[in-house]
Amino acid sequence: MDGTVSFLQTPGFPPSHATIRQRSAENAQNVVSQGTNHAFAHSPSMSARKAADKGTEEMEMRLTLLDGFRGFFLLFMMIAHVNGSFHAVLGDYNHHMLGWVEDAQGFVFISGFVVGLVYTKILDRKGPAGMGGAVLRRIRTIYTYQALMIVAFCAAALGLAAWGLEPDILSQYVQNPAAFTTASLLLVTGSLHMGILALYIWLMLLTPFALMAFHKGWAKWWAVASIAAWTLAQSGLPDAAQLPIERVLANAGHGINIGIYFNVFGWQILYFLGLFLGFLFARDQLDTSFLRTPRMRAMFWLAVAGVVAFAVFDRAMSLGWIEKDLRSTLWREIDRGNMHIVYLMNFLLDLFVIAWLLVAGPSSGNRALAFLGRGIEWLYTRRPLVFLGQHSLQVFTAHLVMTYFIMWAMAGRDLPALWDNLLMLLSIGALFVVAWGHATLQSMSRDRSRNSAVLEKGPVPQQGRVANPSTTT
Repeated sequence: MDGTVSFLQTPGFPPSHATIRQRSAENAQNVVSQGTNHAFAHSPSMSARKAADKGTEEMEMRLTLLDGFRGFFLLFMMIAHVNGSFHAVLGDYNHHMLGWVEDAQGFVFISGFVVGLVYTKILDRKGPAGMGGAVLRRIRTIYTYQALMIVAFCAAALGLAAWGLEPDILSQYVQNPAAFTTASLLLVTGSLHMGILALYIWLMLLTPFALMAFHKGWAKWWAVASIAAWTLAQSGLPDAAQLPIERVLANAGHGINIGIYFNVFGWQILYFLGLFLGFLFARDQLDTSFLRTPRMRAMFWLAVAGVVAFAVFDRAMSLGWIEKDLRSTLWREIDRGNMHIVYLMNFLLDLFVIAWLLVAGPSSGNRALAFLGRGIEWLYTRRPLVFLGQHSLQVFTAHLVMTYFIMWAMAGRDLPALWDNLLMLLSIGALFVVAWGHATLQSMSRDRSRNSAVLEKGPVPQQGRVANPSTTT
């Protein structure tokens, strides 16, 4: 493996802890030698070897957490997307009911974090050219998945239409097959739920420039540009700029929409925040010890109050507690596609609360907060969630294909509640089958590569202990 990112050990999205484990011992040793007040630094009385081992273990735990969070977001993304067809009780109750933070926000932020971590390491080892080349290789892989889905959906749409079937979800491929498919391949439009990979590719194209800015000490200027771009998204100008293009296309007989739903100018702020934190983490400069200070404890309670307020606001909007006309106005203004400030602030508050509970909660002296902090760590390091996160690109792709099939198959159908819930569970189980299948293929590929290397080089003489396989795969 070339050390580049893939939404967690897959060729595409950012990599799992297993991918980074090969370099974690070196990273932990750097922490020991620097002697900084790092969140993962260790007591000077500890031997260097024990400190390095503990540093490796702690880094792997935090990388495992990232995998677990990614798996969680994938799981509930699947539930949210298919429950519009099933209307299962099991799919109605989730974290979407408790505020304005949904799975895509966490997905984009964590992707930025892991990209920052991995590509900063590549920048340090191979320089700017090596880092830029690695980014382009990942973009090529992600785009391959996106393009294959687009072509497959177009073929399915035209094939079904030939038989007199026209799924609503694929209607744009039927109405304007050449124009819509071409625009989709150019990442300027897309059918339902196809915007996340397109967004990710656009952000990845900017990643080398962002990392070089951080590397040269220009992070504050990048932050200013990021905030300015987010402000531009709120002005509505990027959306307005799409209208003349749509009119020209319509006049030419190609009435397609332009836009991938996710406004790149708005959503980039989450990605680059994560990217910068990942950059700091890679350089052993992400010191989270400040979260244990009394001031941050007070800030934690203010953030909790904010989270509760946003949750109440969400319920008020969804359940009609607000006057109808005002509610309609607010729904129009609070635009998720542009990353409206309500979505952004709620996410930042959630992020702070979870980070505080993980870092400061266990040692806070408050049993409830300690329980919550340890509980979050326990939940997001469970093997099922981590396993999904380690194969995210394949799982994400499969979830989209299954969502399209389910929306087509369930159109106009109303099943008994038992079947709705059963099919919901089966769709979730299918994600794990995909992850298992990809893991099996990866294992077979590694075995073939290992056997080929042995055949080419011949048997290697055994001298002393055999290398630890966990650090050589």
